[in-house]
Amino acid sequence: MKTTLPLTSPEIPPLDQVGGKALTLIQMTAAGMPVPPGFVLIVQFFEPWLEMLKQSPAWKNLTQTDELPQAAKALQALCGTLELTGDQKDELNEALKTFGEQNRGHLFAVRSSSPEEDLEDASFAGGYETTLGVTIDNIEAAIRHSFTSSFNERVFLYKKEHGFSIVQPRLAVIIQQQVNADAAGVAFSLNPLNNCYDEAVINANHGLGESVVAGEVEPDLFVVDRLRGEILETRIGSKQTVITLNQAGGTIRSTRNNHTATAITSAQALELTRLLEKVEAYYQKPVDIEWALANNQFYLLQARPITTYLPLPKEMVTAPGEPKRLYANSTLIEQGLQEPLSVLGTDFLAYVLNKVGGPVAEGAIGLDGITFTAGGGYYMNISYAQMMGMKNASLAPGSLGDSRVTEILAGLDMKQYTGGELPAKLKAMRGQMIFKMLPMATGVLEAYFRPAHVLQKYQAALPEEIRRLETFSANGRSLQAQAAALADLLTFFYGDYGIPMILAAQLAQQRLQGLFKQEAAQVQDYLINLGIALPGNKTTEMGEEMYALASSPEIGQFATVADFLTALEQGSVAPDFVRRWEHFLAEFGFRCPGEIDPAKPRPSEQPALFFEQLKNMSLSVNGSRSFFDDARAKREAAYNALYEIALKKGKLKARALERYYNRWLTFGGYRETPKHYVIKVINLFRRQALAIAQTLVAAGRLDRPEQIFDLTIADIDHALADPALDLRALAQERSAPINKIRKSKLAVRIIDSRGKIYYPPRKAAAEGELGGVPISPGVVQGRVKVLQYAAEKKLLPGEILVARATDPGWTPLFINAKGIILEIGGALQHGAVVAREYGIPCVSGLDDATSKLKDGQLVEVDGSNGIVRVLEK
Repeated sequence: MKTTLPLTSPEIPPLDQVGGKALTLIQMTAAGMPVPPGFVLIVQFFEPWLEMLKQSPAWKNLTQTDELPQAAKALQALCGTLELTGDQKDELNEALKTFGEQNRGHLFAVRSSSPEEDLEDASFAGGYETTLGVTIDNIEAAIRHSFTSSFNERVFLYKKEHGFSIVQPRLAVIIQQQVNADAAGVAFSLNPLNNCYDEAVINANHGLGESVVAGEVEPDLFVVDRLRGEILETRIGSKQTVITLNQAGGTIRSTRNNHTATAITSAQALELTRLLEKVEAYYQKPVDIEWALANNQFYLLQARPITTYLPLPKEMVTAPGEPKRLYANSTLIEQGLQEPLSVLGTDFLAYVLNKVGGPVAEGAIGLDGITFTAGGGYYMNISYAQMMGMKNASLAPGSLGDSRVTEILAGLDMKQYTGGELPAKLKAMRGQMIFKMLPMATGVLEAYFRPAHVLQKYQAALPEEIRRLETFSANGRSLQAQAAALADLLTFFYGDYGIPMILAAQLAQQRLQGLFKQEAAQVQDYLINLGIALPGNKTTEMGEEMYALASSPEIGQFATVADFLTALEQGSVAPDFVRRWEHFLAEFGFRCPGEIDPAKPRPSEQPALFFEQLKNMSLSVNGSRSFFDDARAKREAAYNALYEIALKKGKLKARALERYYNRWLTFGGYRETPKHYVIKVINLFRRQALAIAQTLVAAGRLDRPEQIFDLTIADIDHALADPALDLRALAQERSAPINKIRKSKLAVRIIDSRGKIYYPPRKAAAEGELGGVPISPGVVQGRVKVLQYAAEKKLLPGEILVARATDPGWTPLFINAKGIILEIGGALQHGAVVAREYGIPCVSGLDDATSKLKDGQLVEVDGSNGIVRVLEK
């Protein structure tokens, strides 16, 4: 078998034979791109060397984690003794003839090309070694150098992280004619700084591109508007390090003074952009390239998919040059969810959203509406709202409370996002909104002026609504019909009572604030503390019941969860504890982190995990006085302090305070209650979906029940009607776009339909301070615990919880937290609401907190002023 392949090969070889880098060069050569000539030593070329290595003791230690560093070093040492066999030398010399008879006059670039490198889901840029300026006499050593790099410890660790086998190393090596570059660098077909699909970014330096690729130098930067063919920004880099070719072999590294001119001209930057666009058009996806310029000719040295951008769902993207749309990511802003929902969860969420906005929003869901679901979440179309004259009404309540969101919007020229026509549905809605709002306004006014009466009506009707939820059954209906019926059950909790009660509470809150306009700064913390541990708050009730369970002696009685579950099954746990345990799982066992996604397992399904949460929470139990008793006492103390201030202004002010506070006390805690029943409905939908999944697994159509969450509601109903439908392939197809979004790891508040992410302006802070948004007052000191997700590690009592965002499912952690620091979320985001209701000092809007702060670091959280002081570096 021939083990070399020219880059001019008329047939495109398989990836596992030549590796990602070589494959793109062969493809680009076939497409007529300016690729330097060369050939590939394919994976099979190195089989003799691999066979020798596999006989060594070091090879056997590769699978032992503790032995991996030593095994890697031993294998690299063995690689240094390898020599080409006779057959290998013959193939190499035959391939070198493609450069002409005078091989000794050429310099070569010898580069690795792994099948596990330069992929769409795993770039591994810089993982393997390249040798530049190689003479014909040193070519075997350069090949050995690239081969040896495949046994570097960092390569093994990367492979393990991405699910590649470390005992099946595969490497090809590219040998190309060396380009004697006047300038070189990298270029991106989208802007990696803001994700904009319409902007290209170029980095350039004099000489070879190694200095840019390795990050050794501050290169020139060009940002290019691809649509208009204009340079948007030029930034001259210092370019103090320059690498050039040594014509005798190797490279020369020199240090020079700052360059005052760019390495390439603006005209050349535009020409390079056109080459970049050709590569992107070929692959039909964003790419980055390595390029070189020699004698006014651009050469393409490498091309690979960009793996770190956020791919918008295709239904959210507008074509280049068409009117752009601006979106708010309410899944993150309002719900505190960083990870996208499952396919089925996203689909069902559209049914839920159609009800939770009340009669005004009903029917406005969809891509032609104000709110829509896509790509694992729900978004608000700010453009359409602006075009309807709604201003920021398009934002969910949690978005409006996020000052970082409003800061972004305040800095935007909305004219660029309000072109084109409104969808017909919204034009029709615009004329109906006033009539739809009248019943809602009437309900709000009744709740505000007759709070006790409305609350009594709600509480009288509630048992029947709960009975309807708890007795829900499929009744032979399609999953689509079940989804619609479940969503209809939310009308009571939102349109009938939830929204009127919440808005009445907000009116009362505004009145309370209005009473103390002149003393706003003095009473700010008191006003916020009026929201602590309010009656009727289901999240607070959940936390209080958990705390009571955690305080029980039974939690300390069992050393392990296995002991507890065994005792529970055998009936040897105290009956009173069992009753409270079962009541909690029935009433709150469907609440969990990421709870709006039906794909998330529930505590009622995982009692072992719930016991561990109680065990950790028990560390915070301190004496007979409850955490929540303290919280209520803090609220009453705040009210009493405000009453004294109001009384000094006169008895009328004091009576007004009492009146507004009673209205606030009646309904203020109900903000979280409708969400509680949404999650109950989502859990019911989860059960219905899993029941169907069990039948599909039994029929051999799914591998496991959880696969059903990778399908849409329509897919599942289709599958029940058509036994021939390939569900595995369909699940893979449906989940692929969401999985790409999940891998991007970008937290986005505001984004446009061309992928451009808008970030809030950076806040200036004093030395040793991080500035954010004040959420819950108080000043505390403690050591940091950074969590990327709720179950990542234990939060010990007295620690400062640091997270990107949270939802009510993080409640068990809040009870142990001394203070809370959030990257995302305003005063009405769920995590912030819980922090305030528990009376825990909290600062939000602190960009990059999870990367700036480290576990164990001592900080001070000033929740009154939105400042985090770093006391220990």
